[in-house]
Amino acid sequence: MSAQQMKAEGLSSKVAVQTLLIHARDNFLIPTRVYTPKETGSSLSNLPIYVFYHGGGFVYGTLDSEDAACSRIVAAMDVIVFHISYRHAPRHPFPDAHNDALDAFNWIIENAEGFGGDLGNVIVGGVSAGANLACHVVLARNAALVRDYENHEGAIIKGLVLVTPWLIINEEHISYEEFVAKEKASRLQCLNAPVVSSKVLDFFVACMGEGVHEGHDVNPDVGLLSGKKLRGLPSTTIMVAGSDPLRDEGLLFAQNLHHNGVPVKVHVFAGLPHGFRRFVDLPSSRRWDQLVIESIKWSLSNQTVANGMDLTFNVE
Repeated sequence: MSAQQMKAEGLSSKVAVQTLLIHARDNFLIPTRVYTPKETGSSLSNLPIYVFYHGGGFVYGTLDSEDAACSRIVAAMDVIVFHISYRHAPRHPFPDAHNDALDAFNWIIENAEGFGGDLGNVIVGGVSAGANLACHVVLARNAALVRDYENHEGAIIKGLVLVTPWLIINEEHISYEEFVAKEKASRLQCLNAPVVSSKVLDFFVACMGEGVHEGHDVNPDVGLLSGKKLRGLPSTTIMVAGSDPLRDEGLLFAQNLHHNGVPVKVHVFAGLPHGFRRFVDLPSSRRWDQLVIESIKWSLSNQTVANGMDLTFNVE
C-alpha cells in the first residue's frame, strides 16, 4: 500500500531515501530509513529533524510500510525524517523496542549534522506504540538534561507529535476516579471497537512478555506520569480517535502535560476507530496527514498555543 501511494502521489521524484543500520547497545543493527528533499542544485544544510517511530502494537511494522507517510512530510516542508524500525515482540520482548528507540535516537543526534540536520530543531513523533517510544525518548533526554544542565550538549527537542498514542500498557494501573462513570472510559466504552479492540490490545501486551508488568528502569505507562517528570517537556500535539480504546490515555496525558506547564494541542477524530488512517480515501485520513505536518511546523515555530492558552482541543 505504501509503495502504491508513493507512486500515485509522485513522492519518489521529490524525496531521496537512504537506509542505514545503527548499532544498538547489544550490537543489534537497527534498520533506519532517512528521507531528505531531493537536492535542487545546492547542498542540504540546517534542516529540521523529525524522528519517527511506527505503530503496530510493538509487534508489527516495517521500514517499507512508512515510506509514504515519511515522504509526505519531506515533500511538504524542508525537513529530514528518520524512521527507526525497532525490534518487535514476541521475539524481542519488552524493553528491547524502547532501548532500540533511544539508542537509535542518540546515534542520529550524534550524526545528524552529517545529513544536513539542525540539532537546534528536533521533533520526535510516533503512531500508537510508536508514540509510547517517542515519549520514552523525550523523557529520557529531558531527564538527562535536568541531571546535567551545565554540561549538556546536543539536540534541542522542540516538539512531540503523538498520533493515536498507546501510553498505558498495564491497563490495571488506570484509575477511573476522574471519569464521569467507569463505563464511559474508552477501554470499556470501545471494548469491541473495529480495527483494534481491547482483545487485540491484550494480545499485544502478552507478546511483550512478563517484563512489561514488572518494575523496570523503562516505564511503559508514560500516560500516567505527572509532576516534575513532565516539566520542561516540549510543546506536544496529541491526536486521538473517538472510538479507540486508547482514546482516554491520550487525553489524560494531555491533561497531565497541561498541569505541568507544557503547551498542548489535542485533536479528536470523533467517531473513528484506532488505525483509521489505513482507509486512505477517508477525508479524515487526509486530515491526519495535514495535522502531522501542521504539528511539526507549530513546534518549530516557537509559538504558544492560540489565545495565550497552553491547552486547546479541536474536534476534526
